[in-house]
Amino acid sequence: MTPSTVKRFFWALALSLLVHLIATFGPGITLPEYQPDPVITATIRPLPALPPVAKTPKPRPKPAPQRRPEPVAAGAPPEPAVAETPAPEQPPAVIQEIPAPPPESESAGAPPIDLPEHAEIRYTLNKGQDGFSVGLAVHTWKREGTHYSITQIAEASGIVSLFYSGRHVQISQGVITAHGMQPDSYWVQRGQSAEKTDTAKFDWINRQLTFGTSGNTRTANLPDGTQDLLSFLYQLAFAPPREGSTRLHITTGRKLGSYGYRSMGEENLETPLGPIKALHIAQVRQDGEENTEIWLATEYHYLPLKIRFTDKQGSVTEQTATALDIR
Repeated sequence: MTPSTVKRFFWALALSLLVHLIATFGPGITLPEYQPDPVITATIRPLPALPPVAKTPKPRPKPAPQRRPEPVAAGAPPEPAVAETPAPEQPPAVIQEIPAPPPESESAGAPPIDLPEHAEIRYTLNKGQDGFSVGLAVHTWKREGTHYSITQIAEASGIVSLFYSGRHVQISQGVITAHGMQPDSYWVQRGQSAEKTDTAKFDWINRQLTFGTSGNTRTANLPDGTQDLLSFLYQLAFAPPREGSTRLHITTGRKLGSYGYRSMGEENLETPLGPIKALHIAQVRQDGEENTEIWLATEYHYLPLKIRFTDKQGSVTEQTATALDIR
């Protein structure tokens, strides 16, 4: 180590000792005390109430001065005195909305219609006692005044669609009268083949029903209140058989039959939409015959929530609502 290096080392050591002595025994250094920023608070208060406005009494109209009768010449008959009464005060004009009269078709004896103008119901189709899902169906109801149209489109879904293709389409059109549904036409297509298309024409003037497949139709007498496979659901909604039973003539497009239905009472039906109050209606039948049961939503215009069909062999097919859109 050189002498210059030794000299710089001792100078550094001396400065270090001096700094330590000042920090230990020197005057204390006090930092300013930390003051937090003031907190600003706001309170929302209601506006003061306005003083009541004094109503100025409306001045009453001054009565018109009565005219004194003028003297009458002798021999002349006196003229009757005419009292001048003040003109009555005109009340302020009031604008009142007057509803337009109903169309002539609606007012001609038709009852109040509780059915909506538009409703769409989506169903799942299940088959068998275990409820195996086989397809989907969409049921659309439209009403314009007293005219209606009903469309139902059903098709297979899931693994069943691998074996069954095509759609099952039904269309019913007609009017609503004081006695309920009165269909004019019914059309049903099973699959894509025209040979599987059936129709029914309702001639209410001549009391004739023409039904069958294209090129192979026949005509029968048209009983009062005859329905098709779609309109009869709304006829039950229009006049549900709450007590006893009712009988309906129904055409499938291939045949015309008479069927009895009776009320089974109201139930809380468990559906994918949750529990819904429904009127249970069952077909009156004999053993070994087809059977149809319908559950109508009592709080939703008696729309069909569930339809159960049992064929002659006892196989069950159920159609249960999963979505309901009413407008």
